[in-house]
Amino acid sequence: MAQIIDKGPTASGKRWTVRYREPGGRTGRQRERSFDRKRDAVDFSTKVEGDKRQNIYVDPGAGKVSLRLYAADWLAKNTASAGTLESYERIVRLHIVPHLGGRTISQVTAADIEGLYARWRREGAALNTIESRHIVLSALFSHAVRHRRIPGNPVALAEKLNNPVIPVDDRNLPSFEEIAALAHAIGPRLSPAIWLMTCCGLRIGESLGVFPEDIHGGTLRIRRQVTRYKDASGRYTPQYAPLKHRKEGEWRDVPVPASLEPLIDRLPILNANGGMPHPGLLRKSWDRAIRRLGLPEYNPHDLRHKWTTVTLTSGVSIHEVSRWLGHRSIKVTVDQYGHLTQDGQERCRQVVETAVGPHMLTPGRATAARGADSVLA
Repeated sequence: MAQIIDKGPTASGKRWTVRYREPGGRTGRQRERSFDRKRDAVDFSTKVEGDKRQNIYVDPGAGKVSLRLYAADWLAKNTASAGTLESYERIVRLHIVPHLGGRTISQVTAADIEGLYARWRREGAALNTIESRHIVLSALFSHAVRHRRIPGNPVALAEKLNNPVIPVDDRNLPSFEEIAALAHAIGPRLSPAIWLMTCCGLRIGESLGVFPEDIHGGTLRIRRQVTRYKDASGRYTPQYAPLKHRKEGEWRDVPVPASLEPLIDRLPILNANGGMPHPGLLRKSWDRAIRRLGLPEYNPHDLRHKWTTVTLTSGVSIHEVSRWLGHRSIKVTVDQYGHLTQDGQERCRQVVETAVGPHMLTPGRATAARGADSVLA
């Protein structure tokens, strides 16, 4: 049990000292902490013994490591995919360490996290971007909590910025004529990616990972995506990786229109040197083509939106579309694209018309109704 020692009113320094052992019985390290008031000493003693009984005790000194060093160690031991690690490393290096790196992880508070959100917003970061950074922050401090470095996650206590899902505006997507012009301007080597995204709803990295044997019998089996990772020399290198939200070896099938078949012989897509391309290469070629053609600032991901818009407005089931898109849950699909479904709207019109239509007063029926009322009068 913790022992409270009174050094007396004339003692130099703090009067009350709590002496206790860390978990482990007689083998646990002996610690002590001093307080000015007896009440604070009693509260601390009670908490320490309670935490030991509940097996949630955290060494007060365990969190005295700078966020910069802890984040570096966390990234080095992280087992996420190469693409995820590349994204985490960039966010930590550019957006977290410059602002919080000098503090120990135990010093970071919920107020510090909220201040960081506000700073990012003032610097012009989009809400989706802040959400991505929030995920990294939360994962970092959750790791510290699990490993008994800090008692709680300050990110979980901080108030997040509201980031509502914005439905896709189908009126701001490129037309098929504009897409064809972009594919032509990008050139024959990269243009198959444009049509894979447009005809199958693929993400950029997925379009770069398609091989001829992946297409069979009118179905594309998507097995991989191209991501970038930082190698031992610090250079970013493209590599094939599992699909988003999928593990190694998992795949999904997507229907392929017959018009895409002539492009199969031009797969896989390669860079100018015959090597593996990366999504940044396609984005740069896309941006150059946009400027050359004088088109609005469309994003390559808009082609995935275009495919989804075409399928849903033509009556394809949103459950099927969600599965073909590879969304983690159908809620993601409904939040972004639910307003585009036409089957539900048409069915609603039919049901209401059948139930209410016969009772509505058309001009002819209105005259007859007035005549019947006068007879009854």
